[in-house]
Amino acid sequence: MSQIVIEESLFGKLSNKQNVKKYKMTNQNGFSVSLISYGASIQAVHVKDKNGQVVNVALGFDTLEEYLANSYFGSTVGRVANRISNAEFNLNGIVHNLEKNEGKNNHHGGSSSLAYQNWASTIVDNYVKFSYVSPDGEGGFPGEVWFDAIYRLEENENILLIEYKAITDKPTPVSLTNHFFFNLNGHDSNETIRNHLIRINSDKILEMNSDNTVTGKVIPVESTKNDLRNYTLLSDRIEKDVKWPENGFDNFFISNDSSSDLKELASVKNPSNGIKFDLKSNQLGLFFYSGNFLDIKTSSGANYNMHHGFCLEAHNYPDSVNQESFPSCILNPDIEYSHITSLAFSIEN
Repeated sequence: MSQIVIEESLFGKLSNKQNVKKYKMTNQNGFSVSLISYGASIQAVHVKDKNGQVVNVALGFDTLEEYLANSYFGSTVGRVANRISNAEFNLNGIVHNLEKNEGKNNHHGGSSSLAYQNWASTIVDNYVKFSYVSPDGEGGFPGEVWFDAIYRLEENENILLIEYKAITDKPTPVSLTNHFFFNLNGHDSNETIRNHLIRINSDKILEMNSDNTVTGKVIPVESTKNDLRNYTLLSDRIEKDVKWPENGFDNFFISNDSSSDLKELASVKNPSNGIKFDLKSNQLGLFFYSGNFLDIKTSSGANYNMHHGFCLEAHNYPDSVNQESFPSCILNPDIEYSHITSLAFSIEN
């Protein structure tokens, strides 16, 4: 018999009268993760620190209205995560024009992103399954695509496993990620992430243009601020109260392991309370964003300001639809897209 307890409740109603559901999953350690069907999103992650105090490390909101007003917090992002340059791509000789929702580029799929959809949801045994069917042409992308997002907890370990699946009836780009924001001090601590230690298993990053699209060039991290191959105190790399682009991280780090196996991409530690976070994925790299533009006061009283949360978004290379040298993100009808990411929490005294 499963030791995972899953509770379902009503989180809110959209203007079209659709119910947005909330699910709280708890394992036998008391580790719990709360999810909402809007965006197939992570709403809260409660974990004990070294003193036995329960800490919610996930930035999120208590009301649906706040999710509608603030993009991507804990959401499933796609059809294609990150930026597509010039909001267009050529697939099999046909140019597909997308919404320009960030300057001249398409970001996270535009206004029809999976992050803005209310997914169908159900409890299956010991996990929660969200499903969404994206119609042919939605957001400018070809093909009808059937998406599943599955969230499950380990019974004895504080691990959240995220599994994304997709099938399509036409060739189309697919590259999903979860856009969680975490702060190991606690989401309502009013402390930045500068006291965190981070390690990313990456020798190389993608060079960025000023508009945060990629140039197509791969550059080494050695002797740069992006060398995070050993645990690095973020306050040594992120200055206090200095804004982007002079400060912070907003970069795609290429995994040293290019296999499709589940491998460790990043690890983050908070020496203050002992909480340690490890991210494994079968993806080719991750985007590290240090909350450079956060400026939100929540209804719960928490303030999410600059550098008050980090994102580690595992996915395929950004803009791979326009970069011939990058691994392809094209999903064909005879293949199932499979993305697995493991989020593990532990205590390190």
